[in-house]
Amino acid sequence: MISFLALFGVFFKIGIFTFGGGQAMIPLLQKELVVNLLWIPMKEFLDFVAISEITPGPVAINMATFVGYKLRGLTGALVTSLGVILPSFIIILIIATVAHTFRTNRWVSAFLDGLQPVVLALLTYAIYSIARGGIPAWWGYVAALGILLLILKYGKKLNLFLVLLAAGGLGLLIFR
Repeated sequence: MISFLALFGVFFKIGIFTFGGGQAMIPLLQKELVVNLLWIPMKEFLDFVAISEITPGPVAINMATFVGYKLRGLTGALVTSLGVILPSFIIILIIATVAHTFRTNRWVSAFLDGLQPVVLALLTYAIYSIARGGIPAWWGYVAALGILLLILKYGKKLNLFLVLLAAGGLGLLIFR
C-alpha cells in the first residue's frame, strides 16, 4: 500500500516544479505515476486526464484528487490535493511579500519570458503522449500537430466550446 507521505511527496514535487498550470503537469504526472512508480496504468491515467479536463475546477487539483482517491480513498484525495496546492500557495505568499521590489527587475522579466517556450514544449509533449496512448498511430500525430498549430495561432482566443464540439465530431468520425 502506498503511504500518504509518498502520495504527498509526489504531488508536492510536481507542484513545485511545474509552471503553466494543470496542462503542464500532465506529462510530469504521467512520467511519475505511470512510468516511474507504476502506481496506475496508462489507460486509467488517460481516463483521469479526460475526467479532470471536463470536471469543473483546476485540472491539477482534479487530477490529484482522482489519483489520490483511486490509490488511498478520501484521505488520499485530500493528501494529494494538498500536496499539489501547497507549493503554489507558499510561492504566492513569498512573492506577495517581495513583489514590490521585483516588479521592474529585468532578470525576473527575462525569467518569466523564458518560461513561455518551456510551457509550450510541455503542452506539446502532453498532447503527443495522450494522442499516442489513446488514438491510432497516424491520427495521434495529426491531432497533436493540429492542436499545437491552433494553440500557436490563436492561443487564449480559442472558443473552447467550439474546440470541444469539433473534437467530439472528429472522435465520432474516427472511432465509429
